[in-house]
Amino acid sequence: MSTSNSELQPAMAPIAVSAFLPRSFVDKFLLAVAFLLSGLFAVNVLSSWTAKLRYPGEIDSVEGRELAEMALLHQGVPIYAPATPREFHSANYGPLYYLLGARLMDPAAPGYRSLRLVAIVALAALAAACGVLAWWVSRSWAAAVLSPLMFLSYRLVTRYGVTARSDSLGLLCWFSGYLVAYRYRTSDKLLWSIPLLVLGAFYKQQFIVAPVAIVLFLLLEKRYRTAWQFSLLLAGAGLAMLGVFQFLVFPHQAFALHFIAYNVLPFSLSEGLLRVSALLIVLALPAVMAISTLRSYPHRLLACYFGAAMILIPIMVSKKGAAVNYALEWLVLACPLVATYVVSKLKQPETGVLALFLLGVSLWLGQSDWGRSLDPTPTDFAQERAVQAYLRGNFPPGATALGYFTGDLLRAGMATPLTDPYQYSWLVRNGALSDEGLIEEIQQHQFAVILLTQNMRNEASAHDPQRLYVSERLHQAILHNYRLARRFDFHLYEAEQYYAWVPQ
Repeated sequence: MSTSNSELQPAMAPIAVSAFLPRSFVDKFLLAVAFLLSGLFAVNVLSSWTAKLRYPGEIDSVEGRELAEMALLHQGVPIYAPATPREFHSANYGPLYYLLGARLMDPAAPGYRSLRLVAIVALAALAAACGVLAWWVSRSWAAAVLSPLMFLSYRLVTRYGVTARSDSLGLLCWFSGYLVAYRYRTSDKLLWSIPLLVLGAFYKQQFIVAPVAIVLFLLLEKRYRTAWQFSLLLAGAGLAMLGVFQFLVFPHQAFALHFIAYNVLPFSLSEGLLRVSALLIVLALPAVMAISTLRSYPHRLLACYFGAAMILIPIMVSKKGAAVNYALEWLVLACPLVATYVVSKLKQPETGVLALFLLGVSLWLGQSDWGRSLDPTPTDFAQERAVQAYLRGNFPPGATALGYFTGDLLRAGMATPLTDPYQYSWLVRNGALSDEGLIEEIQQHQFAVILLTQNMRNEASAHDPQRLYVSERLHQAILHNYRLARRFDFHLYEAEQYYAWVPQ
């Protein structure tokens, strides 16, 4: 009887691989390579954390404006008061973030180190949460170890996680709630996730994938009573907390206006497509591996989270002022799923080599900084010192100033009545606020210095759609009443050129 080569091929492949080495040795070797790959990429990213902690300036503009609002809150200034023609504080993240920051900061020497340390601790906890979920899904210690290493290998995680922003701790609360729901997904104990979800909402309200996924899961499971209970309890707890902050913690202010309305900015299709394209380059391959895992481990709650994230994140990154940080809540689920995929494939040497290749390419793409430096360089340290020397040497403490990086002005001892120029400018563009008061202040030379990342002498730079919205009247007011006095050159993301304008 003749036998075709194709019939012999499946039986011969394992023999060929194990002819010289025992299968158990090959499996362990491939697993060691997977750990080595992800460990090396993680160390490469983690090596930047020291510089970020030491850097006294702003890694991005969010840090400074939130620090300025925390400083005002520490001083007893009503940061949730409605905007006036000459004063605006956005305070548009969760109140727990500002209360914690105001508690941690040193009002005599405001800085970012304490908040960055909080973010690092929360980021480490998020990495551990990835490991927990990987263990629950796969029951594999290897996947539970590989998952956090993968999560920490993405520069996207460090870019937003190791800053004074609200992302790390906010997402930790949201995702912890999801983990509770996943652990008790077959019973009504799933409702125990609600306190953590509400806590997350009042630290950073934008990470909404987890509750959407839970509701969708309950509906697909036809557990309609539990779905109603979850939705009503979550909404009730959220409204109760909103009332507590509106009427008890910040009475006689407009907390709800800041918490809700100031987050309603216009959408930009061009910016959304740009961010989604960047994310696709980095995350498309992990998405394919994650989908393969979901097909092998058909846990419906995992699929609901994954699907909700794939739909919601492209929408959310398209909002003015948004960034690719929304993808963090996708990564905390994708890393456990990809780790499970890789470890399952390593059990067969023939598929293990391909899985290692896919893992290596994914982590290599995860190192992307999109062509702009995300880590402070020696040049940035020098330029930051130059900015502070310029501000302290040319303007008296308490002088009123306007700047994109509000934290630079705050640390120089200057007054910043408009703490969030970016949010202010786009609320003006959206018709929610008027910039007449700001224009009058500029015409009256009320600002001792105006520090911007846009060159007002260049039309394209002045009206860059990804920066502050500058109306033509505001543009002309600056040009006719102020002169360019100094320029600073950074390499750090979002800074680059930095222009100081002083009254003519």
